[in-house]
Amino acid sequence: MRRAIALVVLSSLLPLAGCASSNSVTGRATKEVPSEMFDPCTLPDDALRSVSVDPLTERPGFAGAQSEGWAVCAWEGEWYFLSIFTTDISVEELRARPKNTDFRSVTVGKREAVTFRSVYEIQNDLCDLAYPTSQGTVIIRVNTKANLAPQEDPCAISLRTAIDLDPRIPE
Repeated sequence: MRRAIALVVLSSLLPLAGCASSNSVTGRATKEVPSEMFDPCTLPDDALRSVSVDPLTERPGFAGAQSEGWAVCAWEGEWYFLSIFTTDISVEELRARPKNTDFRSVTVGKREAVTFRSVYEIQNDLCDLAYPTSQGTVIIRVNTKANLAPQEDPCAISLRTAIDLDPRIPE
């Protein structure tokens, strides 16, 4: 069931991935993607181990596929997945989306950030943390692996991960 919910959540992000192209799409504004978007796959192995994920499990892109306007990388922890996204979608735009809920302001180092959940995550086994940087909006997602119970609140892990990785994320 959780895997199905995770697929619904991921599929809700995939339509966004194509929004950044230079081609016009009726009803949607197009955006220029920053030429130097932060690539989360460049995080060093020691930094990944420090946040309790295995660097050898790295998976770039959305299920292995890269999408224009997004830089994505994911890794496995013991009972959860850690995904880091960079996008040109602003935190304000994320707040305006009806599928996003439960926004809470948090501080990551000197940065103002928010945690939030998807309305599709009725079991609270997924949490996103987002904040703007000079190289796009960074989203740090923690979601529980299928058939495993969360051992800790995913939002607490997202925040702790963001704080630990903060020195390696662009201002």
